[in-house]
Amino acid sequence: MAKSGRVKKGNKICPAGIAWAKRTFDTYPSAYANMAASKYCKDPNYAKKSKK
Repeated sequence: MAKSGRVKKGNKICPAGIAWAKRTFDTYPSAYANMAASKYCKDPNYAKKSKK
């Protein structure tokens, strides 16, 4: 059997997280923006914490 290439399984980041990252970061498709967007999807209060 021949092995095929990697199969893209879809985007694991929710659309709300992507929209938030595009508003927050200057360049969205970056490692930091993707990490923050995935954290935002898991915890929507991630961006709303007070900065004291």
